[in-house]
Amino acid sequence: MTLLGAATVVGGISLTKFMMSLRDENYRVLTGAAIDRGISVQELLRAVIIPDWVKETPRAIMAAPRAIVADMWPSSRVRR
Repeated sequence: MTLLGAATVVGGISLTKFMMSLRDENYRVLTGAAIDRGISVQELLRAVIIPDWVKETPRAIMAAPRAIVADMWPSSRVRR
């Protein structure tokens, strides 16, 4: 994930833009879920996936240094 610039304040809320790269398979899954809901992938990420992740992720993990958080993610394995 790459931050693209300084935060913008809109209505008293600080918003930061970022760019995300996904593997094709993951993007297809997200696209299918978005189509099923009648929304875009961006809306799915913003309104469903990120809020759910924040609710389900303990605050200690979110505050941890990046290397520690990376160690807590499920490992990804190449399918053969």
